Parts: sequence; structure tokens; C-alpha cells
Amino acid sequence: MTGSRLRTLIGFGAVALTLGFFPALQEALDLPRFLVIFLFTTMFWVSQASSWNILTGFAGYFSFGQGAWYGIGVYTVSVLVGKHGWPFVAALPFAGLAAGAAGLLLGVVVFRLRRLSGEIFALTTLAVAFVLAAVARLSPAIDGGTGIFMTGTPIPEFLGDFSTAMYRLTLVFALLTVLAAYLIHDSRLGWGLFAIRDDEQVADGLGVPVFRYKMAALGANAFFAGLMGGVWSLQLGFVTVDDVFNIRVPLFVILMSVLGGMSHWMGPVLGAVIITTLSDRLNSAGLADVSQIIIGALLVVLALAVREGVYLRMRDRWVTTAAIFFGVLALVTVLDINSSLISDFAYAIVATTVAMLVPSGVWERVRAARGGNGRGGPPDILAEDLTEANT
Repeated sequence: MTGSRLRTLIGFGAVALTLGFFPALQEALDLPRFLVIFLFTTMFWVSQASSWNILTGFAGYFSFGQGAWYGIGVYTVSVLVGKHGWPFVAALPFAGLAAGAAGLLLGVVVFRLRRLSGEIFALTTLAVAFVLAAVARLSPAIDGGTGIFMTGTPIPEFLGDFSTAMYRLTLVFALLTVLAAYLIHDSRLGWGLFAIRDDEQVADGLGVPVFRYKMAALGANAFFAGLMGGVWSLQLGFVTVDDVFNIRVPLFVILMSVLGGMSHWMGPVLGAVIITTLSDRLNSAGLADVSQIIIGALLVVLALAVREGVYLRMRDRWVTTAAIFFGVLALVTVLDINSSLISDFAYAIVATTVAMLVPSGVWERVRAARGGNGRGGPPDILAEDLTEANT
């Protein structure tokens, strides 16, 4: 095991322990209970974005099927628990297995037909969600158009109350998803997926098992999306077709991954944190009706200005990133602009993200005008061409 991988795995363990003790810390410090809700919502999106990126970011197969795999997970648990009386925790693995099996079934069809790629593949995955919605609505064994009540579902006592149970379950599955994305990213499978993304025919000619690797990526994507969907059925309370099989989940995971950066496993994690925070604050400010417009406009800006995602820029400009984030956080705390910890964090993360939108060429001109680091200019890495930095 290399030193880099060991440090990353130790970091995973440290994050898991820190977040695992947060509910107890929240009670001990009498922090707002809403922080727990905000965190488990964030972890839901971290898992969804990371699982989507295994297929689209790594293999280059753009998918709108996230809503389908999520929906299969939601309905698998809802039917088993709400209609057949299964224990909630016992039903969760079947959510991932059912979604994974559906993903592999789709893969057998589309990956055998080479012409079903690119835009055709994306539209095919979008159609899957509509087909599943119709099946669920027409089948009394699944939904029948009446919906399924999940309110009052018994939760094992060791998980705590409802909010704590949701927090612990989403934390476990989010960590598993991100860990899987990391291990795939730095493995033979990940290298093969990147080769497929760059040029599938060349990868095939070089001996990459293209079909098997694409099936693995699609299966992992569907499995983790369905697993978290099963957990989320408890949060929905009343499961309906219109609430589950809609375009919101795939659009949000696309935005999160594009914002953070699809070429690195940390990109979707960062993107999910930013978008969840921004969306939460817009909704809290009474701007829920226009939040979709604002977030959609952000996607357009990102597509034009930061095609590689903000994570790589933050990593390469880590000094500037830390200075802006903690500087803004300290400023809003001292000025007491808001009484909410989430709002303070939102100001800091938005300011940092906006700073990362500045093209590297601008920083280069600023550094040249100020005579470089010796005369107070920004760090040299701010002026590096991103293409060179990424290589």
C-alpha cells in the first residue's frame, strides 16, 4: 500500500469517526437539531453524486438513469416494509441489489449494441425512469397510483430517534459510496474506465475488457443509488410515483458532479456540499421558487468557465482556498451577520467557489503586475495553467 493511499484511508477513518460522533456532540453542546437534518441531506446527495460519477465521470457514459436506480431503491424498501411488513433495516440491502440488477440488465442490452452510445445512451437511461414510473403506477403490487405510507415505520433502537437514525444510515452508505469511488478511481478498473472515456475503440484494441468494465461501472452506479434510495424512503414518509420518478435527482447529481469535477472522485463530494448548502439557504430565505433558476444558471456558468470543476482548482490553489474560506467564515462570525452556522458556512463556501471561477490567466496577469510573490502577489500556483497542473 502506497503512502498516498494509506493517508487517504486514514483520512476516511478520521472523517467517519468525527461525523459518527456528531449527534452526541450536537446534544452535548445544545446545537440546533436542524444541523443533523442538514448533514444527512448532504450525505444523501454525496452518495448519489458519487455513484453517478462512477459511470459518467470515469467511463464517459452520460446517464440520466440516476432517478431510475434511486426510484427502484425507494420502491423496493417501501413495498417490502409498507406492504409486506419487513423490518426496515433488513429490506435495505435488497434496495441496492434490485437497482444493481436492473442496471446490469440494461447494460447487457445497451453495451452489446455499440450504436447505443453517446446521446442515444443518455436518452435510453432517461426513458427507463419513465417506463418504471408507468409500471409502478399501473401495478397494484407496487403502487397502483395510491402511494405507500412509510410514516410510523419501526426503527431499531440502536439507531436512535428518527433524525439520528437517518443521519447514521446516510453516513454509513455515503462513506461506502465515496470509498468505492476512490478505490475504483485508483485501480486497474478505474484506469480501464478512463481509457474507455478517452477512446473506447483504442481501449478495446489495447486489451481493456470494455464490456466487463462498463458493466461493473453501471452496476456500481445503480447499486449505491438504489441503496441510498432505500434509506430515503423513510424520509419521504409517503411514497408516490410523481415524487420519486422525477427529473430532480438526475439533474442535481449532474450539477453537483459538474461543479465539483467529474475526473476526480472528490469532485462530486465537494459539488454536493456546495449545491446542498446553496439550495438549503435559498429555500430558507423564501426563494424556493427561484432556486432552480439560480442553480440552473450556475450550471451554464460552470459549463463555460470551469469545465474541469472547482475541486482541481481548489486543490491546486489550496493556500488561496483556505485563506478565502476561513477569512470569510471569520468575518461573518465576527460581524454576526447571521445567527445560523449553516448560513456562515454558506457565505464562506460560495465566496471560495466564486474565487475559483476566476480564470488562471487572470491570476497570472495579477502576479506579473505585482512582480510575483516577492512583492505580495498571489502564490505561484495561482498562475499555473490548469492544463499543466492537471498533468
